Amino acid sequence: HHYPFRLIAPGALIDYVQQLCESEGVQVEPGVLALVVRSGGGSVRDTLSILDQLIAGSESTQVTLERATGLLGFTSTELIDEVVNALGSGDAAAAFRATDRVVQTGQDPRRFVEDLLERLRDLIVISATSVQGASAVFRGVPEDQLDSMFAQSQAFGHGQLSRIADTVNSTLNTMVGATAPRLHLELM
Repeated sequence: HHYPFRLIAPGALIDYVQQLCESEGVQVEPGVLALVVRSGGGSVRDTLSILDQLIAGSESTQVTLERATGLLGFTSTELIDEVVNALGSGDAAAAFRATDRVVQTGQDPRRFVEDLLERLRDLIVISATSVQGASAVFRGVPEDQLDSMFAQSQAFGHGQLSRIADTVNSTLNTMVGATAPRLHLELM
């Protein structure tokens, strides 16, 4: 017998965990399930385990986006927005302040760079389509966040987002095993 195990597509997994939350009476804020599925990496078992941990770590039957972001170790949307806006306006001082916040709050610089790269990818997709077109790609992302990302993408010229993403990706690759991740982050 041959059993081909494959990862589950994010869209199907979001639908599944949404249905599961509804049947169990667990309320989740918009955007939480997208983080859960991203953390699970396409594995149903891992996704359900992460969701279970978030529910257990919540103070009520509602899982908030802020709590999920903190418990899963992702960078807050506000901090990513701050960096992207600084890059879009060419405000180096604001970018360095945000970098310092990453370090001062004890976040993993590599995780921050991963999250920034993910946002840049989102901006590339949303700038190439539209808010409506991107909503099909970014299932589980609230409409107001899509509107915000579209506005952010408009601050960059054609090709600029791609060049920035290449730089961020190169930095991410050099951060593996780096003894001074803050330096790599600041140089990026």
